[in-house]
Amino acid sequence: MNTTPTRALVISAHPDDMEFGAAGTLAKWTDKGIEVTLCIATDGSTGTQDRSLMGAGLAALRADEASDAAAILGFKEIVWLGHRDGYVEYSLDLRRDIARVFRRGRPHRFMVMDPAPTVEDRFVNHPDHRAVGQASLDTVLTAGTTPGHFPELLLDEGLEPWRGMRELWIMGPGFKPVVSDISSTIERKIQALLCHASQLGDESAREQVDGWLRELAGAQGAKAGFSYGESFQIITQGPGFHDDEPPADDYLDLARTPADPLA
Repeated sequence: MNTTPTRALVISAHPDDMEFGAAGTLAKWTDKGIEVTLCIATDGSTGTQDRSLMGAGLAALRADEASDAAAILGFKEIVWLGHRDGYVEYSLDLRRDIARVFRRGRPHRFMVMDPAPTVEDRFVNHPDHRAVGQASLDTVLTAGTTPGHFPELLLDEGLEPWRGMRELWIMGPGFKPVVSDISSTIERKIQALLCHASQLGDESAREQVDGWLRELAGAQGAKAGFSYGESFQIITQGPGFHDDEPPADDYLDLARTPADPLA
């Protein structure tokens, strides 16, 4: 019997990105014993309209907020890459940084941000989201899975390529084809998001965010007959998938759950 715990790695650009896009689903995973590591690419130092707060003080505050949210969701750890908030560009250095975390974490599930430049016809996707999302996707095909890409990771740091990934999950924004039922974890999702007080404003603003989040999760869930949901694009095959470590015997095969439970 294989008892290796299922490992998940989530790459986000900023503190609070994960809470908006996937916290309900990730809470379900940790409840089932999946070890979740969150990697945050930026330092969170510029996400404010308060000119007296931006910079190192804000970065420290947001690190504390992220830690509080991770504790609510049951994560194993947070890894910070330390890129400057708002200034992330797609680069080989960024891809190497993500590949390093990928090789160390050896995830069975890898959750990344959508790098699309626009979200449906509603708004423009944040440039940090686009850069981090694209570099994360490219890590799957190259730097995380192939020894010839960034050989210094192997030769100098001893980080073997990882080809045991089984599922790639692409999280919001927008509506995606596979809906995860978060009816049992919607309250923890909201609690985790509310940890990010520096981003949410006063009590009135937090109440508005609470209501907006419930409305959005309700609309996502309704597409599959759930009270609340989060939606994802999920890829389960391709170069870099499945070759190494087999999953535990009780591996959660959520990727093959139909989007519509009535189908």
